[in-house]
Amino acid sequence: MEAKAGKTMNLSRNYQKLISAAVTLLGVVCIPQMLLSSGKGLDFSNSFLSVLLWGLSFPAADRALWKDKVLKGRTAWGFFGAFLFVMACLFGSRLEAAGYVDFTDWRMWVSIPLLTFFFGLLIGELWIWLEGKRVIPVCREEHMHGFRENLMVFLLFMLVWGIILLAVYPGFFVYDAQDEFNQVAMRQFTTHHPLLHVLLLGGIISLGNKLFSSYNTGIALYMLFQMAVMAGCFTYILAFFRKRGTVRWFRIVSLLYFAFFPVIQMYVLCSAKDTLYSAGMLLVIVLLLQLFEEKESFGSWKKFVLLSAALFCMAAMRHNGFYIMLLMIPVMFLASGREKRKKALAAGIGALALYFLVTGGLGRVLHAQAEENQEMLTVPIQQLARVYACSPSVMTQEEQETLLVFLPEEALKRYTPKLSDSVKIDFNNERYKENPSLFWKLWWSVGGKAPAAYLNAWLLTSYGFWYPDAVIDVYRGNTVFTYTYEDSSYFGFETELPGVRESKIPLLNEWFRRLSLEVFQQKVPVISMLFSPGFLFLVYLSGLLFLMKQKDYVRMLAFLPVVLNWLTVILGPTYLVRYVLIFWFALPVLGYVVSTGKLCYTNGKTGISGKMNE
Repeated sequence: MEAKAGKTMNLSRNYQKLISAAVTLLGVVCIPQMLLSSGKGLDFSNSFLSVLLWGLSFPAADRALWKDKVLKGRTAWGFFGAFLFVMACLFGSRLEAAGYVDFTDWRMWVSIPLLTFFFGLLIGELWIWLEGKRVIPVCREEHMHGFRENLMVFLLFMLVWGIILLAVYPGFFVYDAQDEFNQVAMRQFTTHHPLLHVLLLGGIISLGNKLFSSYNTGIALYMLFQMAVMAGCFTYILAFFRKRGTVRWFRIVSLLYFAFFPVIQMYVLCSAKDTLYSAGMLLVIVLLLQLFEEKESFGSWKKFVLLSAALFCMAAMRHNGFYIMLLMIPVMFLASGREKRKKALAAGIGALALYFLVTGGLGRVLHAQAEENQEMLTVPIQQLARVYACSPSVMTQEEQETLLVFLPEEALKRYTPKLSDSVKIDFNNERYKENPSLFWKLWWSVGGKAPAAYLNAWLLTSYGFWYPDAVIDVYRGNTVFTYTYEDSSYFGFETELPGVRESKIPLLNEWFRRLSLEVFQQKVPVISMLFSPGFLFLVYLSGLLFLMKQKDYVRMLAFLPVVLNWLTVILGPTYLVRYVLIFWFALPVLGYVVSTGKLCYTNGKTGISGKMNE
């Protein structure tokens, strides 16, 4: 009997392996639907890589199907994440290769459930492995040498970035920098850019020029100011890790990452407002972690004041930051715990009041002209322009004439799929203010006849934020002061007037030029993904869904500003690294939260639930 039962079990197990092999094969067979193709469709299917992937995936899929019981609902969040990953790659690969998604392609739709199931199994296995590796750091008070260590870290950042500043002297003065500086120089202000950043940038540069008779010196002074701010911010993050007792190797890796990773170096030395905006958001995230987790150590008003200042910085440095702050105030109130709700609410309201006081006061004092409407209408403008450029027969003569009321024909002829700036710059704001309903009736009428064109128009300006293999070349063909964009628009490398690039270390300057304007880093497997906004989006998506699976909702909410920022930028004019810079700034913090458990409290003392870190 026992021999017969064993034989039956072995037979059943053989059937299980056969099913596992078939599921893995189906997933691997469908993978080409997610990849870029050279034209013949044989890049992956007729390659040893397909066999290698099948062989490596089979054990994980077999274990997930029959041993880990993921099909009983344990990893529902994993399958949801797999679905989003599959959709991102299916749509993104088509947008990158062909410039549109053919929504009638039956092979794409058939592959969705198969790929979702396949990757859902693999994500479930990844999460089970991660659960086993999670550690809980021992919370501790700052030791007596904490100040000295913080100072040394701060000075290391300043030294490393100072060397880079010499290489790209006076710094990357780009991305609206000239426009912001001219507002101060000409005393003509608008609310198109945050006025606080305009005054900081233009004021420091003007002061440097007045003192040293050199605009380059003024720009360099602004870079030094921003370096100090960022060094202080990153030092605070590392001190937070140290106080939480994270392992030494993690703190060292985080330190080296902040100091040496090229994307961070680029934006620490870049005049774009996105740097200070992302710094404020990073501090908000870490302070929210402390607010939601700590009971006693967050009782001081000092941290609530710091949280209020970080919220204000986030809101004052980019317009979308204001809306993020508004949404975060009730979240802070509800998630912070009964004993801290009043202070959390006070911090949020204080930041809101300071924002209105500063931005409103500056607007009145400087007589700034109001912001134009096209920044809020980027997506519908681009959608109408795509239909006019690619499917004009869809529109009636009357609809075309109505469109020309808001957008001149010269602007519509400048339509480019990945960038809306060349069209929306000539949007007739006066006509829109007079009759906004006319615009929206036109948009609705045309969209009803060309929904695929509308969807493609939006996807093409946003897919770099969610498709990991996207090449950031949105400015291809655009000529700026010192070069013409070609294969890559990864970073605005130049120094615009009134500055002039005077590199003291030409070799390093050339390194950053290649990273910025060539597909240099994207030719290196694995490493290329660290430079990809779409890949980091998937990392954050997986990490936050993992926290939801762990029912760690409160710590997940600390990353809500990152999610809200992403939701705003996918409605923007194009996809660039600077719009999601927080992905890079907050990456070590995400790693810390995902790899550690929640704080608990025993006998009034801060303790740790779970496995202790050695």
